[in-house]
Amino acid sequence: MMRNEIEVEELLRVLETIRSEQYPDIPAEIIREVVIAQFENQDDRTLGRRDTKKIIDDYLREVTTTD
Repeated sequence: MMRNEIEVEELLRVLETIRSEQYPDIPAEIIREVVIAQFENQDDRTLGRRDTKKIIDDYLREVTTTD
């Protein structure tokens, strides 16, 4: 595993601890998808922001249609 991948996995573990303790209603997969989108697009912040917005919008759309 490359160093960057190890750092991302460490970040995900920390975020999962915070999420599970403070924000249990937010699915862990959403956090993971956002982190990966940001990591994969770290050289193009506009693309990273677009992908992150899509992940969040899709999640919110799903939540509001099931309520």
